[in-house]
Amino acid sequence: MLRNNYFGETKTHYKLYKCGKNWAVMGISLFSLGLGMLVTSQPVSADVTATSTSSSAVRTDAISASSSSAAKAETTSASSSSAAKAETTSASSSSAAKAETTSASSSSAVKAETTSASSSSAVKAETTSASSSSAVKAETTSASSSSAVKAKTTSASSSSAAKAETAAITTAGVANADSQTSAEVTADSTSTSQVVTNNSNNQNNTAQPAGNSTSTTQSTNQANSQISNQGQLNQFATGFVNRAISEGANVDPNNFTQAQIDALNKLEKYSTTKKNTDTTQFTYYQFQQTADKLAEVDPQYAIPYFKADQIQNLPAATAKDGQTGKVANMDIWDSWPVQDPTTGEIVNWNGKQLVIAMMGTPNANSNHLYLLYNDYGGDNFAGWKNAGDIFAGYRGDKKTGLEIFDDQEWSGSAYPLDDGSIQLFYTHSKYETKTINHQNHQRIATANLKMKLNADGTISIASVDNDHTLFKGKDNASANGTHYQTFDQWAHNVTMFNGHKEDFGGADNFAMRDPHIVKDSQGNRYLVFEASTGDDDYQSEDQIYDLRNYGGNAKFQLESLFNLINNDYSVKDKVTGKMIKIGRDMRVRASQANAAIGIIKLGGTENNPTVAEVYDPIISAVMVSDEIERPDIVKIGDTYYLFAASRLNRGTNDAAWRKANDKVGDNVVTLGWYSKDLTKGFKPLNGNGVVLTSTVPANWRTATYSYYAVPTRSTDPRFKNTVLITAYMTNRNRVADYRNKDGKAVLDPDFIQENNGEHNSTWAPSFLLRVNPDGTTRVLPYVTNQGVWDFNNATKLNTNIMTAKADEAYLPWEKGVPFDNGSILGSGQDWVDSMPSDPYTPTAPTAPTAPTAPTAPTAPTAPTAPTAPTAPTAPTAPTAPTAPTAPTAPTAPTAPTAPTAPTAPTAPTAPTAPTAPTAPTAPTAPTAPTAPTAPTAPTAPTAPTAPTAPINPSQPTTPTKPVQAGQAAATNFVDQRLPQTGETDQQHMTLSGLLLLAMSSLLGLFGMTKRQRKE
Repeated sequence: MLRNNYFGETKTHYKLYKCGKNWAVMGISLFSLGLGMLVTSQPVSADVTATSTSSSAVRTDAISASSSSAAKAETTSASSSSAAKAETTSASSSSAAKAETTSASSSSAVKAETTSASSSSAVKAETTSASSSSAVKAETTSASSSSAVKAKTTSASSSSAAKAETAAITTAGVANADSQTSAEVTADSTSTSQVVTNNSNNQNNTAQPAGNSTSTTQSTNQANSQISNQGQLNQFATGFVNRAISEGANVDPNNFTQAQIDALNKLEKYSTTKKNTDTTQFTYYQFQQTADKLAEVDPQYAIPYFKADQIQNLPAATAKDGQTGKVANMDIWDSWPVQDPTTGEIVNWNGKQLVIAMMGTPNANSNHLYLLYNDYGGDNFAGWKNAGDIFAGYRGDKKTGLEIFDDQEWSGSAYPLDDGSIQLFYTHSKYETKTINHQNHQRIATANLKMKLNADGTISIASVDNDHTLFKGKDNASANGTHYQTFDQWAHNVTMFNGHKEDFGGADNFAMRDPHIVKDSQGNRYLVFEASTGDDDYQSEDQIYDLRNYGGNAKFQLESLFNLINNDYSVKDKVTGKMIKIGRDMRVRASQANAAIGIIKLGGTENNPTVAEVYDPIISAVMVSDEIERPDIVKIGDTYYLFAASRLNRGTNDAAWRKANDKVGDNVVTLGWYSKDLTKGFKPLNGNGVVLTSTVPANWRTATYSYYAVPTRSTDPRFKNTVLITAYMTNRNRVADYRNKDGKAVLDPDFIQENNGEHNSTWAPSFLLRVNPDGTTRVLPYVTNQGVWDFNNATKLNTNIMTAKADEAYLPWEKGVPFDNGSILGSGQDWVDSMPSDPYTPTAPTAPTAPTAPTAPTAPTAPTAPTAPTAPTAPTAPTAPTAPTAPTAPTAPTAPTAPTAPTAPTAPTAPTAPTAPTAPTAPTAPTAPTAPTAPTAPTAPTAPTAPTAPINPSQPTTPTKPVQAGQAAATNFVDQRLPQTGETDQQHMTLSGLLLLAMSSLLGLFGMTKRQRKE
């Protein structure tokens, strides 16, 4: 019985123990469930938050897909409608946001480091454009069903694609690298909508590479359209085009031809190569301004009108021609005085002034140097005498002592030496026939002239010594010239276009001539001369794509570039009314043009000089003009003023000089620059280089050219800061003797004799030009006799030879005579009407009337004695201020009531001792894992259910939700508002959690009690 009872008791105890254990397990389970439901928290991910109005997902460093758009910046994220990238906060409906940017937009894309707000736009710093319903990608590629846009140089619109440095593919197409599909976008720029770069242009400007600019809107002619052709442009070209459009260029990039696109894409290569900064560029824009000023007959630059019937041939030009050996009425043109090389003043050589000039029989190709002289300081035109051909007997035919036509001497300069001799610098030219381009082989030469003053007061040349070539442009051992083009370089140069040799009748000129001697204050001798640029900046088609040659703003540059490359570019002929194609001619001329003003330093002795140093050109007109000639320098104060003559029809802007011809009938000008340094740093006078412009047609008796400036010696304050402008008048080969016969220009000898004989080239009246210290100039209405070189206090002004009427500036038969501009200027222009269009005539100012003697001022009336001021009334004594009432003593503040002691918190009830856990059963050996089946494609996560509204936060919080294994611990911002979302991390207790917690406690206690009772 006892054994049975024992076993019975034991068995009963065991069952009761198991029953109590069940209750405890149930209680612990309910306790855990209640604890899990006790708290709820708003999930927060630090540093990233995105919300969307239409079911969005926020994810970093994850990849998924979207049905409408994708946004990525070093990662890809998606949702059913939008995606947001890390380090960015964005709110949008159907939008994409990129890193480090804050943006709000409806259907927009935003890229890094930029702030933008737009409807249907894209903004990218460093380059970007926009689209509606688009995707933005940085440093990788993204694609969607509508569009893809690549950052760093990209833009897209609905159904378009852009690529820069990588590829982006859409359903519509692909745009080329380094380009945008919407107007221009360049590095470091910001754009909204279609992109147009603002202009920050300088005048001379050198094209400025696109960048570092902000663009806001497209110009009106490009608004609301994207540029499909611009996808073929590189970044530099894109920026350039947009600047031009923003400045009003009338172009449509959608209609760019392939030739235009190819030309634009060459700009970066040729506009960024290194150039010598010591050389001043005469730009295409300055050429245009010069032509415009000529056509306007602007009085600041316009040469005065002269009465044609007052002009005489130079008597001294009737002499023996050194080439023909016959006495003839010779033409006289390029001339220069013997000057002091430091001051530029005319030298007094034994009481004489000396001038060297080019002279020759008309239409005989006779071009040689003659020595002329007059009394020093004199202005008598008839007083000039001719000492004869300088080189006759020293060069040419030794038997006859005559010169030959293919061995000539051209312009130069001269100065006296201490021994009384004259050191001459001149151009030695020989006609070459064994070259591709048959032209004159020019080189700079020098000779020492010994002269004799005869007893009768005449001068003769005693000897020519040390005559030798000084400089041919070659400055090193190479065959080519580095700084200046040599004749061999030029003669074997072949201009190629599209694989074909181009030859435009000698439009490509070679120049190594017109040396002008200058001494600086230290006695160093220099020669300034006309030249052509050498290998350092050589002529070629490449020069057309160098924006630095253009000057002006981007609008001017773009339009000029397109004109130069357009073979069909045409202008209207004034006479026939027909359109003349000039584009091809302009393009070839621009490829060949390389005029320059050079400078070299001399060594050796003064009567036998050598070249000591070769400098870079001080002026270059590469791509702009092929001829800027006869440079001379006048020093005023501490500034060197450089003047040079030019015919605009030697330039490459045919439309500009043709316009000048149509308005005036000629296109000759003087250009000018100034600098304090003789070898570099020259700036254009008047800001554009224009100094003098012609005012009459080239076939008139009063037409002038070959302007040469010399300083004045007058002390009259009216002539302060002036130079005297000398020139020859009447173009050579009897152009002024042609008359109109049956609509043709005819040279009739009988008619010439009936009208006072031949009208040859002669010296013009000289006139004054004011040169202001601020770098501006103005033509003054002060004119001298013909052939005045030394303007001094005794020089007379000739008011009878100048006129205000254009109708007095031509001979009766010259008006309306058609002439071939090409026969005079070598331009090949068609016959044109020689009558200028209402030219301006500067009027000579009337002599000021002597001012009337001022009337003696009446003696001022003596002022009345001032009345003594009344004594001021003594001020009333101020009333003593009433004593301030003593302030009432402040009532002592009542002592603050002692705060009630906080009630001590009730001691927490001791938790019931946990039941000892049963020993864990030994784990079963793990079964070998089966080979994993291929994972099924993950289903898109369902959007999380909206959390229940939190209960009153005053309720006590429960411990935070434990972090799952493998997850990073989330940062809890308790009762703190997060800056990313505005949400709080406050924990909330739910009613269901409390109820379950209570029930689990009761069940646990019930189980324990029952166990004890059984025991």
